[in-house]
Amino acid sequence: MKAFDCRICELPSRILVRGVNWVGDTVMTFPASKVLRDIFPSAHIEYWAPESLAGLLSVSRIPDEIITFPSGMNRLSRPFRMRSILREKEFDLVVLFQNAFESALTSWMAGIPMRVGYPTDARGPFINVRVPLTNEIRLQHQVFYYLQIVTFLGDYFGLRPQQFGYQPDCSIILSRQLIKNAESLLLAHGKPENSRPVICLCPGSVNSEAKRWPADNFAALADLLNRELDAFVIFMGAPTEIGLIESIIGSMSHGNAVNLAGETNIEQSLGIMNLSSLVISNDTGSAHLAVAASARVLTIFGPTIPGATAPFGRDAQIIYDAYECSPCRHFSCPFPDHPCMRSITPQSVFDKASRMIQTASERNASAG
Repeated sequence: MKAFDCRICELPSRILVRGVNWVGDTVMTFPASKVLRDIFPSAHIEYWAPESLAGLLSVSRIPDEIITFPSGMNRLSRPFRMRSILREKEFDLVVLFQNAFESALTSWMAGIPMRVGYPTDARGPFINVRVPLTNEIRLQHQVFYYLQIVTFLGDYFGLRPQQFGYQPDCSIILSRQLIKNAESLLLAHGKPENSRPVICLCPGSVNSEAKRWPADNFAALADLLNRELDAFVIFMGAPTEIGLIESIIGSMSHGNAVNLAGETNIEQSLGIMNLSSLVISNDTGSAHLAVAASARVLTIFGPTIPGATAPFGRDAQIIYDAYECSPCRHFSCPFPDHPCMRSITPQSVFDKASRMIQTASERNASAG
């Protein structure tokens, strides 16, 4: 198939974005999506993503509409079912953030004239605006991987985004009502109406048990936060992590913490993180969600190297102790004491968290 020739074509008025399949990856596409909106301000932009991400995409207010598919949809029939849905929409262009053969094939079968993305994973024949994947892009943070697709598209049309050259921003603007609702939820769970710091702890990791800092470490950290900072400690997580968090709180010295696992939707989670003095999370979607909420976040890394997929933001920091067995791809650690995570002590996490909170206080004082 020949590459698309755009010398006489009009600017696209209906754009489809094939998003990625995970919360963290979706947050890392936000800068590119903002630039896409900047390049084509009058275009109708729809996102195509799993239904589990609809809430996050809706709160972001980036797409005009969202096309979702159930996570349990049969993978063999999915391209044909999605083809019919996409064909009816009559898109002019699709931006393929997801690196998957299926999405490129489906876009081609749906007859979308312009299909933009990296020609990787055997997708080259179905992509007619091919973005070169250079070594420079491979070595940068994943945020720039997605940005390159959109900036290449802008150059293709002879357009430069106003945001070009600025530091990419993964945060989204949360409504006042969303923040107000989150504040009410915290007050209902015992948050005092004073200046005590609110610390949000995210000890789970749905897609990898190996990424979990040991539960007893989280319990010891929560005790330190209570005792040394007089913090109001909140635990957050998925419904499947309720038991994990209950066991952590049960092993604390005083159990002075709130378990909100399974009790918050995406909007409430974003609001609570925004109101928190700090979010401390494993290397999972929660850490990226905190960045989207403009929260300060400290991410604990062990079996994965931070590199290109660490939470990306001014107030995002990591704690990582390189260990001889990491990185690894194990779902569960094969060693009895989880050495890469056990080497990071509650005291070391507390010390870094305290410095982050202190720095933020000093910054706010000087700004005021």
